[in-house]
Parts: sequence; structure tokens; C-alpha cells
Amino acid sequence: MNGATIAFIMAGFIAFGVGAYLAATGERGLGVPFMGVGLIFQVLALRQIKNAKKGPGDAG
Repeated sequence: MNGATIAFIMAGFIAFGVGAYLAATGERGLGVPFMGVGLIFQVLALRQIKNAKKGPGDAG
């Protein structure tokens, strides 16, 4: 796992956590988009992990 993957994972956790906190404290209009961005970062991290498992020799 490289540094970019770890950065995506951490960004996803932090953004989702901030969004959940904001949504719980009454700022729902700001919290929900933060949670969405956090989920997007997690999907990007999972995609990088999947590509890393394939290896450089696989064509498809």
C-alpha cells in the first residue's frame, strides 16, 4: 500500500466523521455532503487497493 492509498483512507475516515458530527449537532445540510465526500474517498482507496492486488503484469 502506498502513501496515496493511506491518504485516501484517512481522508475518508476524517471527512465521514466530521460529517457525522455536523449532522448530529444540527448542521445536517453541511454534514451530509461531508459524509458523501468521505464515502467517495473510501471508494477511491478501495479501487487503489484492488488495482494493487492485480499487479503490474495483468492486462485486464
